[in-house]
Amino acid sequence: MYRYREWRNKFVNDFLGDFLIYQNPERGKLIRKTVFEQLNQFLYDHSGCDEIHFVAHSLGSLILWDLLFSDVIGNDDPALLLREKLSQVRLASITTLGSPLLFLKQFFDLDFSGVDTFLKKLNTENNTNSCKLRWVNIIHSSDLVAYPLKAAIENKVGNNLLYYDQYVWQCANGGEQTLRNLGQFDLAMVFAAEDAHSSYFYDNIDGTITGRIIAYNLIGDTQKLAERCVTPK
Repeated sequence: MYRYREWRNKFVNDFLGDFLIYQNPERGKLIRKTVFEQLNQFLYDHSGCDEIHFVAHSLGSLILWDLLFSDVIGNDDPALLLREKLSQVRLASITTLGSPLLFLKQFFDLDFSGVDTFLKKLNTENNTNSCKLRWVNIIHSSDLVAYPLKAAIENKVGNNLLYYDQYVWQCANGGEQTLRNLGQFDLAMVFAAEDAHSSYFYDNIDGTITGRIIAYNLIGDTQKLAERCVTPK
């Protein structure tokens, strides 16, 4: 009588489980502390580094949001230490993959104007107005967790941000393609869900396209980032 037990358990553990753990105030704070410590160690080991790039997948994009942009953290939160560290090294780019930020905005009232506030403060501390942050949000077209952000963010942020939504448009797997060809779109959606949310890292055309988009962001090729579709070639 109880169907899809294995799929249910995996879905809950892979996303909802981690999400609920992060929502625990103390555990969330510990996770942010761990990220800060790893960044601090990286900068110590690479003392000649003059810029930093963040890449975050799924729940990681919410963690990154809290670290950089949230205005509801406590005065002793590790996020504030990380922000201080970024006054010493240039934050060049952000890449989010499979990000649920738009969905979470409805629940947590995320204020996207916080991005603009953060960037203005950072530019003041770094005594520069010429460096713009690049943010690329990569969405697999079949990923139920990922949402485009451009419409929600572009009116909240000034000219300190270059923002792009980019899509990985292939079907997530052969099953999805077959079901779509048969007109079974609801079944195709279910069949694609797990692979679509993870496919950014797969050794296939989805992973290749994702890697190319990330590379364009890292090197600052804004002309390529502005193209509607990035190809794997």
